[in-house]
Amino acid sequence: NPFKWLKDLYSEENRERYANALVWDVKPGVTPPRLPPHVYATSSSAFRGLAVDSVDQSILVSGESGAGKTETVKIVMSHLAAIQSSGSDGGSSGIVKRVLDSNPLLEAFGNAKTVRNDNSSRFGKYIQLEFDVEDATSASFKGRAVPTCTLAGSRCETYLLEKSRIVGHEPEERGYHIFYQVLDSPKEYKTSLWSELSDLDGTSFKYIGHTDTTVIEGRTDGETWQRTSDALSTVGIVGDTLSTLMRAVVIVMQLGNLTFGPDPTNEDNSIITSDDELAKLAGLMGVSSDDVKAALTVRTVVAGKEVYKVPLNATDAKDSCDAFAKEIYQQIFDWLVTKLNEATCAELNYAEASEVSEFGIVGLLDIFGFESFKINRFEQLCINYTNEKLQRKYTTDIFQSVQDEYEYEGIELCDLAYEDNSDVLNLIEGRMGLIAVLNEECVRPRGNDSAFVSKIKTMNKDVDCLIQEKLHRPTEFGINHYAGPVKYDASFFVKKNMDAIPQDLLDCAGKCSNNLISVELKRAAEAKQSSEQKSTGRGRKAAMTISTKFRGELNSLMSSIESTRTRYIRCIKPNKAKKPKIVNMTSAMDQLRCAGVVAAVSISRAAFPNRLTHEVALERFMCLADEIDTVNEEKKVEDDSSGLRGKVEEVMSFLLKAQETVKDGETVKAYVCGKSRIYFLAGALEYLESERLLALGDRSVIIQRFVRGFVARSKFLTLKDAAIDTQAFVRYAIARKAFVRLRAASLILACWTRCNMAKAELLRRQKNKACTQIQLKWRRARDMAMLKSCVSSAIIIQKILRGSIQRPIYRAMLAQAAEDAKIENQLKILQRKLAEAEARRKEEEKRRIEAEKKIAAGASGGTIPQAAIISDGEEKKIDGPAAEQQEALIHESGEMLEYMRKEIFNLRSKNYLLRTDLDQLKSDHKTLTETHQSTVANFEALNIHAHQVAHENLLLATKVADLKKEMKVVKNELNVSRLLQKAEKKQFKEEQQKLRDDHREEIERQKAEMERHTRSQAVLSRYRQSYQQPTTKGRVASPVPQVKQRWYNDDDSTERSVERRSEKKKSLQALRMGSGSNHSSRQLPRVSSKLKIQSSADVPEGAWDRKGFEELSKETPANNRRRSRRGSQSNRSSKSNTPRGSRPGTPNSLSSSASSPAASSLAAASSLKRASTKKNTR
Repeated sequence: NPFKWLKDLYSEENRERYANALVWDVKPGVTPPRLPPHVYATSSSAFRGLAVDSVDQSILVSGESGAGKTETVKIVMSHLAAIQSSGSDGGSSGIVKRVLDSNPLLEAFGNAKTVRNDNSSRFGKYIQLEFDVEDATSASFKGRAVPTCTLAGSRCETYLLEKSRIVGHEPEERGYHIFYQVLDSPKEYKTSLWSELSDLDGTSFKYIGHTDTTVIEGRTDGETWQRTSDALSTVGIVGDTLSTLMRAVVIVMQLGNLTFGPDPTNEDNSIITSDDELAKLAGLMGVSSDDVKAALTVRTVVAGKEVYKVPLNATDAKDSCDAFAKEIYQQIFDWLVTKLNEATCAELNYAEASEVSEFGIVGLLDIFGFESFKINRFEQLCINYTNEKLQRKYTTDIFQSVQDEYEYEGIELCDLAYEDNSDVLNLIEGRMGLIAVLNEECVRPRGNDSAFVSKIKTMNKDVDCLIQEKLHRPTEFGINHYAGPVKYDASFFVKKNMDAIPQDLLDCAGKCSNNLISVELKRAAEAKQSSEQKSTGRGRKAAMTISTKFRGELNSLMSSIESTRTRYIRCIKPNKAKKPKIVNMTSAMDQLRCAGVVAAVSISRAAFPNRLTHEVALERFMCLADEIDTVNEEKKVEDDSSGLRGKVEEVMSFLLKAQETVKDGETVKAYVCGKSRIYFLAGALEYLESERLLALGDRSVIIQRFVRGFVARSKFLTLKDAAIDTQAFVRYAIARKAFVRLRAASLILACWTRCNMAKAELLRRQKNKACTQIQLKWRRARDMAMLKSCVSSAIIIQKILRGSIQRPIYRAMLAQAAEDAKIENQLKILQRKLAEAEARRKEEEKRRIEAEKKIAAGASGGTIPQAAIISDGEEKKIDGPAAEQQEALIHESGEMLEYMRKEIFNLRSKNYLLRTDLDQLKSDHKTLTETHQSTVANFEALNIHAHQVAHENLLLATKVADLKKEMKVVKNELNVSRLLQKAEKKQFKEEQQKLRDDHREEIERQKAEMERHTRSQAVLSRYRQSYQQPTTKGRVASPVPQVKQRWYNDDDSTERSVERRSEKKKSLQALRMGSGSNHSSRQLPRVSSKLKIQSSADVPEGAWDRKGFEELSKETPANNRRRSRRGSQSNRSSKSNTPRGSRPGTPNSLSSSASSPAASSLAAASSLKRASTKKNTR
């Protein structure tokens, strides 16, 4: 996986190149050309094997997550479709489009973002492309070398969908893509699915959660949704069917929002605490809330003929909800694969399916690679079990390919040893293997993971590939796989291996209005029941486990693959950062070992580690066989069609003579030459390579000799040209030096003028800077005043706002306090009434007891017999007064008893009323107590809020104090900077004044020297005239030889003149570069006082007398100073008389002067003298 699309590698030209070279342009009996390894080479070979040899093909693509397996499968499918379309009439274009468009569907429902890969396939798939292969005889009659092979359809089988990702994932990862695509679909479509879905996103569903990844492979979730919708319409899922599918997906997401808690009445039971989410889920499913609640919180247990309802605790209820979501999504995925197969299978979609007896197959297996993590679970065991099966097939195929290669080359095959992983497969799927023990533990009533691990270690203690360590936990064991040892954690093995959904959930799903859920879950349950009926005894449960089902599917897959011609593609992930152009060699080597490539290389190199084709061997080692002049041409033509075998044998026999050994009296050569390749024993190729390096070293010395000669000649010619250039440069430098000497005098005056202009520009800029500083300070003061005003206004606004916020809270608190006081008073009144009622009840009870006692006493003491019994049976009559008294007493006793009965009835009625009032008072007391507690809680919350407000006020006050301190610091810094600026300005003015004084003194000194030079020239001319006049006797003066005189200063030495000339040049350059600059440390250049005056007049001997020298020596220092002052005044006056458009000292003003420095100096002095005279006259 290069982590970027390589257009040149997968271009249309490459497609055609491999298809033509390996399919269409292959001639009978001729080996196809050897092209660079490529995925197109594998697909082209598979297509030709199916079309020409009529042998079903299979291509196994494996690698770890992120290595590019899925993309490779798509590339192979596209290339196969392109090859078949170039060889057919194009009538199956619709089928080809449906087959190729099936990939986005499987990616949407089965791929997810992981830490290793943004589009990782979380399931394995085996795609069988079905081709209508033409009969070879029929094709030969029609003149076709390659029979037509038309893509008629495809079938897809899936394995081990990762269900755990449905209900949760790591923070850096995502769930399946379809969840995010539905949430990012158009708002109108979401509303049509579910009215409440339009405003929801990933954070609204606990199974989905928040994600920062919104783009996968350059597409957003919304764009991928449109692509998925188009692919679904391609396979016929549109309209109501599409809505039913997407509602089922939304139901899975909504199941994750249910929350469970313990039942308040019984902690062992559970209830659904999220009533709103339950109502939404019930509305989506079309099932009542009570049915959903009962299905998730209660489990039906059948024991014989009795049925029990067992409540579940909160944890088990949540697990039941997650299992329900997993099963629904699993059935959605299986239904989608079924629909996909119905839309793409050749039997239902190919027009000529009835005429085809059997379709040719090209199988594409996209399977997970070997996995070894820090913690390996049940899923890793199944994945590694699959890779063990594929590794055995791969090893067998590699051994067979080596055997076929040796037979083709005509080489005797020796015994090849390779690693066999049959012991690992027997440990996993044998009679006492992991699967059998795990199934037995699932059948056992109290089966658990620790017992499972203990059993496999006990039953397989003599198996070498089972790793048993003392430091293992009770649920840990290890297996020494072909790719390395892996330690497994068997926690939840038993639970994950059970493949049973409770009947309660199936009944609830059957009531669902979503046909996909109700029909598919019922169909899955019926399929499981039918599989149970086919097996008896203990195998009944074993047939329903995940491991048994997966083993059956894997064996079926291996049977299908073994019936085909197998080809392999190994995908490697170069780095974990998923960045292009980075390869981690250690990780790549581990992946090669896990993919079995290292083992395959070991098998292929077991007998002959090195091999080369005849062409390569001759190209590399022919340079060592210079002594061989002729080659046996007859042997070359006779033995091999390539025509190189005889020459190769002759060359290698000569070169490897020293490597021959004697074994059992026979000479054993260090090589074996086949038909197209030559095979070397260990060490032979290394010997040839070392000899080749030595031979190349000898020849390189000869090459170096010629190269060094060429380099030396080139250097000589370069030095010659450089000498000529140096001479030319020296001549140029001498000529330029003379020109510069002539130009120096004119540049001095030009520099002085530019200096004056620079001073004026400097003063102007100083004024601008001062104005800018004043504006800056004024604006700063204005802004500071505005800031203070804004701060004070903000404080007032905050004060008013906080008061407006706190006053309603304070009023509410006062009202709440009044309400609390009112409730407290009512509570006291009720308590007093309760005490009074209790006292009355006790008094009434006491009175009732006393009345009962009185009735009992009266009945026992006042009973009067109505008649006396006489012994002989006759009745005696009592006299009249006594009888009347007795009757009155009886009547009075009866009335008293009646009265007592009424009183007792009244007392009991009052007692019942008092008890009712007592119960009412108790309930009121409980209500008041709860109200009081809530009031206290509100009061505490208000206190906490008040403390928080006070704390915030304190923080604000602290910030205000810090800002004030910062303002003081800023003010101090401003004052310091103001003082520093004043000091710098004062220093700058002093430096400027000093600079002006130095300029004035320099100008005066130059003027004095120029006047002195003028007088000396006048004296010299006077003496010349006197010597040129005729003598008094009429004789002409004798000719005097021509003499050249120079005037030098006392310090006119050669070294001093060179130094002053360089200083003058540097000063002039600094003046040009720094005109207008305000660097106070730079001084104007001092003009050299040395003036070289040349005169070629004819001066006779004795012409220089004392009088002339005395006149020249009259220039005393005092006179020089006075002249310098007068010269400065005349200089100022000359400025005012300078014409507009010209400046004194410019080259234009000196155009009429002589070419020598003396002439230019005389012209400048004469102009200054004239200006001074005009000023004095005025």
